[in-house]
Amino acid sequence: MKKGIIFCFTLLLLLSVIPWAGAAEAAPGDSPIDPFVYQQMLGKGMDVDWCKTAAGKSLYNSAVPKDFKEAGISHVRIRVKDAATEELLALLDRQVQDCLAAGLIPIIAYQADELKNDPSDKNLRQVESWWKTVAEHFRDTSYLLSFDLIIEVTDALKNEPDRLNEIYECLVSAVRQTNPERIIMISPRMRSDAAYLQDLEIPSASNGYLMAEWHFYASGPSKENPRKLWTVGTAEEKALVQEKIDLALQWQADTGVPTWVGAWMPGNYNDGDDYTIAERAVFASFVTQALTDAGIPFAVNADSHFYDREQNTWLDHMQPVFSAIYGTQTLPFTDVAADAWYRSAVSYVYEHQLFSGTSATAFSPERSMTRQQM
Repeated sequence: MKKGIIFCFTLLLLLSVIPWAGAAEAAPGDSPIDPFVYQQMLGKGMDVDWCKTAAGKSLYNSAVPKDFKEAGISHVRIRVKDAATEELLALLDRQVQDCLAAGLIPIIAYQADELKNDPSDKNLRQVESWWKTVAEHFRDTSYLLSFDLIIEVTDALKNEPDRLNEIYECLVSAVRQTNPERIIMISPRMRSDAAYLQDLEIPSASNGYLMAEWHFYASGPSKENPRKLWTVGTAEEKALVQEKIDLALQWQADTGVPTWVGAWMPGNYNDGDDYTIAERAVFASFVTQALTDAGIPFAVNADSHFYDREQNTWLDHMQPVFSAIYGTQTLPFTDVAADAWYRSAVSYVYEHQLFSGTSATAFSPERSMTRQQM
């Protein structure tokens, strides 16, 4: 009985994201998206500094989202730290529209450094104003766009769980004034550690369109730090990864709020970079598979480690690591275009042997499904 219920739920979820007859009339972001459906749509993403660093801003061009999509990336977490000026909004708007045109899901994530350093009412008002401005600007944008309220809760704020919940209550209410049904993401304290998801309170204005972002190994694994130890992938080292995933899954089951990993890094690029490409590929392969098996989407930190922004090409020496993360089984179906918005859903059901298509080379995405096939 239990297996039957799980199968039915999975089938309904998949049917909600795979286009059958008539579905082509409406774009996927024209109406509000259920957070659990959105969770599956996110797939494998990447953190990007297109709107955060000087180099990211100056070197960005509209071909980049297309390159990302063609490489197998499903979403990007666009990190922002500057004030919401007209100039910044214009650049951010361009990037969001470029992503949507390329078939990438865009997530706007705000740094909020001042608030993390000093969670005072004054700094809260500044962040509240920032999100009001951004939310108003994007109020009529596709529902594929979501808002990640605070990037990694650190510094003074990480030790104030009650204050953090007050902040989320305020910020969610501010966004809901103009975006009542857009997906909003909150994250736990202590550098977004899944162990502290339990401290989060669901904001009263979340309106059912809420997700929780958490992350681990955001600056990569370590050969010495016991909290994120990874040498050759021992059972104990793998258990450290699985422990965090299990915590997120339990919180998700308890609250009914889906989660996703907003940042993890296959190498310790910020602290010595002492992993070989082969070692990074092994770690990346394990983490990717563990998260995929758990049904948790993720974004890898960050684009500059994989993509040459000056040449608009992927870095050759990182291809083994990139393939370990984003490599997918090649689809045999000639009627599922590489840029089809539902391609990731077709890949999922094909790879998991839930659907085999209507022939060896056809999936027939626009054909009606009969009762017998159902």
